[in-house]
Amino acid sequence: MIYKRLEKKEYKKIMGSSDSEINQSHLVLSFIDFDFDPNLITKKLKLEPTSIGEKGEEYLIGSQKKISKFREISHWDFEWKTQSNDFIGNLIEKFFNEIIIPRISSIKEIGLNCKKIRFTIVQYYYSGHNLGYGFEKEKIKILADINAEIDMDIYCLCED
Repeated sequence: MIYKRLEKKEYKKIMGSSDSEINQSHLVLSFIDFDFDPNLITKKLKLEPTSIGEKGEEYLIGSQKKISKFREISHWDFEWKTQSNDFIGNLIEKFFNEIIIPRISSIKEIGLNCKKIRFTIVQYYYSGHNLGYGFEKEKIKILADINAEIDMDIYCLCED
């Protein structure tokens, strides 16, 4: 089998992206690997999750959703999806101010019974080439205070 590197245009087509010049950002707060009903997190944080799953639950995967698997761990995810060319730092600041900071004590309490808390940033970047983000020490202190990991994925999809 011969492998060929995809051009950005091909990647966009496969991923269902348009030729838009508007960036797509995903900011996610996740609780991973716990042994209680994920709906308790929903009630405690007063946030509607984007995705939940319980250990042992059956779910389907594959393009036709025909392959059956069983969850090895429980998870709870709250995600903001935005389409904006605003600087990712401004979106993260807003997420911290509206989602994380007002719920710090609840997040810490949930974290006592959860193996992992993760803050994820995914950006599909269409406008420009100089993408990046640095965490200020205040944000790092907050994430350390809630015992959260950081996961960042940045995809530069501009055509130039």
